[in-house]
Amino acid sequence: QAPIQQNQSSQRRPAYLLHRDLVIGKGSYGQVCIASRGEAEGHSSSGRNGTGKRKKFACKCVVLRNDPKYIAKLQEEVNVLRELRGHENVIRLYDVFCVDNELFIITELGRGGDLFHLLTTHPKHGVTEAYAAKTVSQMLSAVAFLHSRHIVHRDLKLENWVLESGKDVWSPLKLIDFGLSTHFTAGHRLSRVVGSSYYVAPEVLKKSYTEACDLWSLGVIVYMLLSGAPPFYGKNDEAIKASIVQGEYTFPHELFRDVSDEAMAFVSTLLSYNIEYRYTAEQALTHPWLAANLDPDQLQRTKDGARGVGTIPVMSENGGRPEAMQM
Repeated sequence: QAPIQQNQSSQRRPAYLLHRDLVIGKGSYGQVCIASRGEAEGHSSSGRNGTGKRKKFACKCVVLRNDPKYIAKLQEEVNVLRELRGHENVIRLYDVFCVDNELFIITELGRGGDLFHLLTTHPKHGVTEAYAAKTVSQMLSAVAFLHSRHIVHRDLKLENWVLESGKDVWSPLKLIDFGLSTHFTAGHRLSRVVGSSYYVAPEVLKKSYTEACDLWSLGVIVYMLLSGAPPFYGKNDEAIKASIVQGEYTFPHELFRDVSDEAMAFVSTLLSYNIEYRYTAEQALTHPWLAANLDPDQLQRTKDGARGVGTIPVMSENGGRPEAMQM
């Protein structure tokens, strides 16, 4: 455990205790540990030795390199997190600072773990349609909000959605790891091949794609939530990618026997090989399968969130906005 604090120039910034032994994940680069801050409420120093009742955060730790492209990539990740602040399904940024050639990005902690963990510990194939619909509506709300800000995530997968609470699987979902995100210009195609093998869109593998690649990845996620298995698979990465480029998938009866036709139709709107026919996040939020499985108020809330209604520019914990990264 090492206290991390910025240089003397910024005395008002709170000190965080970094628990480097409590690694909760490895991002697209760097690792994520638990950080804690503040006294235990109503106690003097009971939280000092462990994390106690101190407020806990996720802290991405990245060793800086003297490489302008690498620095620009980190700057983009931080800029994206700043810009997306206030949407309830995007992880909240609290602080960014450098100490001794290491960058620390402090965000909210998703205490409920990620959806991959939830799915793999679930007793049967997949989750219920009601749970899948609730989950997907929140994902679409976040993705529509990203795209409206001209940001594409490029690494949507079960592991990058975490639950806010460890006590309730119905608690809000949060999108994490913006390490591969970038700003896009409408009408201009991206070409860098990034993403995770099961989830990557065929047009990404062909090196000419738009923000619609995020919707394909969501289609893979919904397919997996409903069945417990991926739509495209193979014995290794190359075989999986070949299966994706071919683009043919089915809904095997043994995996989808309890899944409605409407749910499968919904998946097909996202796993459309032709991006002209693939639904946008806004369009997908109007699909009848969501309306049939969600409370109208819940659905309206996700549609409002997609448009940025109710998102508030959140102040950082120390009263101000996170300052620019000093490199």
